[in-house]
Amino acid sequence: APDPARLPLFGIEDGLWLQHPDQPGLMTKREVRIQLLADLDLPAMGVLWDIGAGVGSVGLEALRLRPGLGLWAVERRAGAAALLAANAERLGVEPAGLVEGSAPAVLEQLPDPDRVLIGGGGRERRAVLAMVLERLLPGGVVVIPLATVEALAELRPLLESGGLQVAIRQLQAWRGAALGDGTRLAPLNPVLVLVGRRP
Repeated sequence: APDPARLPLFGIEDGLWLQHPDQPGLMTKREVRIQLLADLDLPAMGVLWDIGAGVGSVGLEALRLRPGLGLWAVERRAGAAALLAANAERLGVEPAGLVEGSAPAVLEQLPDPDRVLIGGGGRERRAVLAMVLERLLPGGVVVIPLATVEALAELRPLLESGGLQVAIRQLQAWRGAALGDGTRLAPLNPVLVLVGRRP
């Protein structure tokens, strides 16, 4: 295990995260994580929901930046809470709650959020966002990384009809990979980021 005091404040390398052995590499990559943390515009205090938390990479790094936040990490996969807890210990942070279960059903038990990251949801994405918009506090921000333009077209109108200020960006990063005696640039999957801010 790494020494948390020697880890960077944010932008922790992908390889330092404990992951599900049957899904190695299925996590928010470092380059995208850094942008999502910026888009969340994290306050010093308040409540952060990380929905579809996966291994916890975004939410747990948020706690390193803002230890006064109450992080509620939600992940439907069985065994997720134990993995999230182990990664929290590696980073030296303490989430307010680790919830195993499917959104939106489990969101009812959480305190109202100031910030929300929706990293999962699948077919329930619209219902998840609808509940988030019911509960998001004034001045709150919701950030949604997406893999398809169809998902963007589906969710953007919900933010706009909810009266949120909307921003959209697309992220693309490349990493160096060996090619003979040289280096080629291998692309990571592009990510669309949908951001809504409540006045």
